Amino acid sequence: MAAVNPPLLNHLRLNVERTSGIQVTCTRDCEVLSEELRAFDGRFPISVSTLRRFFKLIPKQGNFSQTTLNTLARYVGHPSYRAWESAHQRQPEATSLPSQKSGLGKVWLSPPEGDAERNEARPRTESRKVDAKWEWSQSEAHKDMERIIEKYSDPAHFHLTASEFERLKTSICRFYERGTFDVALWMRLVKHAHLVRFLIEQFPPLDFLNSFGVEMVNSYLQVAKSPSEVLYGKGLLAAGMVAQGAPWSSVAPLLPAQTALNPGCHPLIQSRNLGIQLLLNSDSQSGKTAPFPQAKELIMKGLLQDRNIWPRWAHQSCYFAFNMADWAVLSGDQEVVEAVDTNIEAFRTQQDWYNRDPAIDIILSVRQVWNGITLGHRENAKHLLKSIEWPMKESFQSRTLGLWYHGAMHALELAEPDLCMAHVQHQANLTGYKGFSRRIVTLVQQWGHHPQKK
Repeated sequence: MAAVNPPLLNHLRLNVERTSGIQVTCTRDCEVLSEELRAFDGRFPISVSTLRRFFKLIPKQGNFSQTTLNTLARYVGHPSYRAWESAHQRQPEATSLPSQKSGLGKVWLSPPEGDAERNEARPRTESRKVDAKWEWSQSEAHKDMERIIEKYSDPAHFHLTASEFERLKTSICRFYERGTFDVALWMRLVKHAHLVRFLIEQFPPLDFLNSFGVEMVNSYLQVAKSPSEVLYGKGLLAAGMVAQGAPWSSVAPLLPAQTALNPGCHPLIQSRNLGIQLLLNSDSQSGKTAPFPQAKELIMKGLLQDRNIWPRWAHQSCYFAFNMADWAVLSGDQEVVEAVDTNIEAFRTQQDWYNRDPAIDIILSVRQVWNGITLGHRENAKHLLKSIEWPMKESFQSRTLGLWYHGAMHALELAEPDLCMAHVQHQANLTGYKGFSRRIVTLVQQWGHHPQKK
């Protein structure tokens, strides 16, 4: 057993909570964290009972083993507990969790206070300051949502200011970071169809289409007014099903065949649906007629002629290529990938620097990295990947994008393969997107060590 002074243990608790994004307050939190630690490195699992003692949910008997301390230190980014302790002594004491959490695992719409085990005795320690700050953040997000519901319950007066929109975006991110959406608050919100439509269209639960996001999107479909809104909602559900690895027989009915690109329908909506159809075609057995034979033709037209098809507002974030990129890479169609890459590059060279969104920039960069990997431009992809500031903040698909980011790190040999795969597995566990993770691992095996394009 290793004897460690209490302040050091408190700091290690903060580091573990910061890395996992879980404020450990009950046995269920320890169960989730134990699963994450096992996924991170299955050689050194930590039991739920040990984690309960470590986080002071139950009395500690004796000291913690060196194996336990080493495992936790490696989880937060150090090769051993001694290395972590040495690094800690050179840095100022952490006093709070950061605003960005990596989130919880698979959870459903439920009130965060609903766990009876929160009544377990927990000693008052320094870490309670961290709890208070995190709870304050959640409390403020909850209050912001309540204010929006009360102030804008009448659709005739629903006109958010720019500052209100940014504050609401931050609040939604707080809910998504935690991995839940308070069921009582959601039940109030769904009484107002215009608020449901606004929330799902502006802040789609892209990381949670295996959990509470499905219920949110289904609520949206119940109040959808136009064919494009229905197409949008069904496209989200289809994307989530593909991400989970559902059979195509379940996904295809959600994807109506298109014979033309519709200038009156948002390009992002059409891009997602055509991209999934492209992947379905590529998965079909050779020699058989493609289920959606016009998909590629429409995709190429949308990529090459987008400015002639959609009005000016539709080009502010290169919506069509932005949402086509991952599906094109997954399908392996290099012609489409090259057209996507050209479209995104053209957009970025003409982008309004003053209004750039850092989160969008990161997403575009990760997608261009994979375009480069697929097209054999490894050195360009490496240079771009090294420039990405990771992890990203305030995004509704940070977990899903993490699959792509860490997969690229492996494919381009910028990090240890085992560590990259542990990160991919971790993001797959958080999202439940086993289908995406399997496909990305296959791409890594296909394109890793691939020769540079001449």
